Amino acid sequence: MRISQRLLILFVVIAIGFGGFFYLFFHIKREETRLYLESDLSQRRSTIDTIFQLKEGNQMSLLDDYSLWDDMVRFMKTRDARWADNNLGTLTKSFPYSLVQVYDTKNNLIYNRSDESITDLEYFTIEAEVLDSLSTRKKLFYNTEYANTIFAIAVAGVQASADTLRASAPKGYLLIAQAWDYRYLGELAKSLNYDIRISLTEPVSAASDNSQYNTKILHPVKNWYDKTIAWLVFYSRNPFLNELRTLGNLIIFGTMSFVLLFLVIQFILIQQWITTPLKFISQSLNENNPELIRPIDHRNNEFTDIASLIQRFFAQKQELVLEIEDRKRTEALLTEIEEQTRKILLTSPESIIVTDLNGVILTANDETLRLVAVDSESDLTGRNASILELAPPENSVSLQNLINDLRTGSYIKNLEITLVDAAGQHFPALVSASVIADTERKASKLVFITRDLSDQKALEMKLRQSQKMESIGTLAGGIAHDFNNIITIIAGYIALSAGKIDNHPDARDDLDEALKACLRAKSLIGKILTFSRQGEVNVKPIVLADIIEDSIPMIRASIPSKIDIVANISSFSYTIADPTEMQQVLMNLSSNSYHAIRPDMGTLTISLEEIHGFELIGLSPDVNFNSDYLHLSFADTGRGIPPDIITRIFDPYFSTKGLGEGTGLGLSIVHGIITCYSGFVHVESKVGAGCTVHIYLPVSDHVETEVAAPIAKDYPFIPANLMMVDDEPSLAELFAEALRNVGYSVQSFSDSGEALRVFSANPDTFDAVIADITMPVLDGIQLASKIRIIRYVPVILYTGFCDKNIQTRATDIKVNKLLNKPILPEELVREVKELIFSLQAE
Repeated sequence: MRISQRLLILFVVIAIGFGGFFYLFFHIKREETRLYLESDLSQRRSTIDTIFQLKEGNQMSLLDDYSLWDDMVRFMKTRDARWADNNLGTLTKSFPYSLVQVYDTKNNLIYNRSDESITDLEYFTIEAEVLDSLSTRKKLFYNTEYANTIFAIAVAGVQASADTLRASAPKGYLLIAQAWDYRYLGELAKSLNYDIRISLTEPVSAASDNSQYNTKILHPVKNWYDKTIAWLVFYSRNPFLNELRTLGNLIIFGTMSFVLLFLVIQFILIQQWITTPLKFISQSLNENNPELIRPIDHRNNEFTDIASLIQRFFAQKQELVLEIEDRKRTEALLTEIEEQTRKILLTSPESIIVTDLNGVILTANDETLRLVAVDSESDLTGRNASILELAPPENSVSLQNLINDLRTGSYIKNLEITLVDAAGQHFPALVSASVIADTERKASKLVFITRDLSDQKALEMKLRQSQKMESIGTLAGGIAHDFNNIITIIAGYIALSAGKIDNHPDARDDLDEALKACLRAKSLIGKILTFSRQGEVNVKPIVLADIIEDSIPMIRASIPSKIDIVANISSFSYTIADPTEMQQVLMNLSSNSYHAIRPDMGTLTISLEEIHGFELIGLSPDVNFNSDYLHLSFADTGRGIPPDIITRIFDPYFSTKGLGEGTGLGLSIVHGIITCYSGFVHVESKVGAGCTVHIYLPVSDHVETEVAAPIAKDYPFIPANLMMVDDEPSLAELFAEALRNVGYSVQSFSDSGEALRVFSANPDTFDAVIADITMPVLDGIQLASKIRIIRYVPVILYTGFCDKNIQTRATDIKVNKLLNKPILPEELVREVKELIFSLQAE
């Protein structure tokens, strides 16, 4: 046998031996690969299940945070939509959830917030049996399919935070859902490094799925009824299994071609040293995965250096990607801040101006344009306008000093200054300002925030005017009270004196004139009380047009004939007022118009019309927009009222007339009367063109029924013992003398305490008590109350200051008569006679 043949036989034997060895090796490796693949699949399934459990746990944990929340329980009661948007809306904004719903205990949907990118998601409602099951299961998690999309649903009862075991009945139900859309699956695939597909039908295994040792994992998705509604399929390629198969194929081919061992070895060496590294490098670059070149990064050859360079490239690329993402986030944040700043500028109710360090205006918001009376921002920025232009000349230096202070880093807060608009109109303003720093913390711009104080100043002026009128009214009431006592004493003694000198007619005439003067003083007191709203008035429905027509002849007689009077009356509606007071208003206004027109000829126009309340918007804050108003206007062609005093015309005793030509109470009384009837007064005037006084009174739909005036009776004298009490001794003695003159027995006292002690000692001595209300120690009402505790006697009280409080107190103790000063002696005698007669008749 030839050596070549032996070598051939040996080669064949060796080849067969190597073939059998490598076949056994290949079989072992294939089983090892199969076991490895099964173990890998088991671990991957476990990992996938863990991921889903973590996501379920996170979703349920977030559900617990919101469902076990006291504020959520309050929402179930208040159902405040704004609170829900601010608190529950964050679940779809700050968290990757697609749907948030709240149901009440009757399974009614009361709040719904959904991802607008998912079609018809806002119509999703949970099954009633799911909510019903929460009574036992407290909370649950399941999957469902809606609109061809799988949703992971977490739902629980809404309960107080203290009820962590959910032992109490839920106040409602909170649902949080995560849509398994392309975004969710994309993020899941990226985090797991899988290709993920979702199928609503069970996928069929194809032969191509295992052609390259792909890892394929089916994950069924079950719904509330434990029915599979979809399948998640996870795909992954394992390069190591592919390498093992390649090596097995090389071994088989080697054993079958042992005669070509050298070529095969050369081929394998080339495959291992060049082709495989290049393949790893190419695959790594194509798939953008540096992990694919790990098998060659530890070899001591040129490909190891290339692999190191590639890994460094990927590391730098990753850093660049992170930097780009960080820049995008920064740009998005800057865009958001810029949008917020723009919205603040547009919607701010205050003027916002940004200038450079020299005060040149760079930008201004809409409120600034309104404030400085310009049409557009370019009117300021286009001509490099300075903020100093907004200050009047006398304030420009102060504003420049303010800018200098700001440049040093200080700030200004709530500085009240006067500014001027483009039309030259001055207005008060409240200014706050600070510096804007650049990235190097250096001052680069100035910002000024300005608030218009015009309305505030006007309100302050109205408040001061109202307080002034109130305080003067109180003073007027006090003066009227003291004046009443004096007039009553004078008039009383004049009346008594006149009755004692019947044989001296001249002296009696003089006393009558003096009494008339006292009565005129009484009328003046009435005017003062009208101003302070403390006098008696006869308020009833009146036709204001009739009052005007009745007053025009009196007005005509009181002013010269060269002044024409024009009356334009177009309304005969009723209003609630006192006729005498309205005549007083007409006479006061006509007197003022006459003094404004003289000595020239002119016209006084009196107009009356009916207007709707909404036509008076902005005229007064007290306007009732649902009511109609009578509009009475007095327009004259006089010299008008200067602007610097028009705000003072309603001040008592303020007058522009000459000495002795007026009291200064005319317009004050008009203001007091009209204000008392829920009306208001507005004055328009132009110097040299005249003045118009506008009066607005509410229209009444009430029609008055006239009642005949009672006929005065003369009551007979019935003897009685009377107690007369007044802290003014002269007044007490005056009334006592008048009562004694007609036959009454009277004891007078100027000390109410002494009067009470005398009555307590002899309560049966007195048949009636007459007392002033305003007295020291005990006032008249207190004295009457204490006397009636001892013994019931009839009581007559009088006062010069009868407000609602006094009327209420007098009514509470059932005073028989309440009189107003000044009172003439014969008036008091008549009231006493009537009281004694009525008590005897009972």
